[in-house]
Amino acid sequence: MYYGKLEGLGRPFPVLRDVFYVQVATDTNSKQSSSVLIRRGKEWHGPDYMVLNPDHILLVEPVTPGSRVAALIAQAH
Repeated sequence: MYYGKLEGLGRPFPVLRDVFYVQVATDTNSKQSSSVLIRRGKEWHGPDYMVLNPDHILLVEPVTPGSRVAALIAQAH
């Protein structure tokens, strides 16, 4: 699942900007999992947006200002 600013929903190739995703890490010693919100763009190819295939979009939901995801995105900015 990706989080970001969706442009052009309903068009042939929507664009997602300011993209984040959740990565789950498990501590090998304690076996505890933690989720971390990662901003796309730090990968080797340095993407700053995603062009989407509309056939692969399963759902679109807003992120409310008071949600944990919104707080983590604000902290990343």
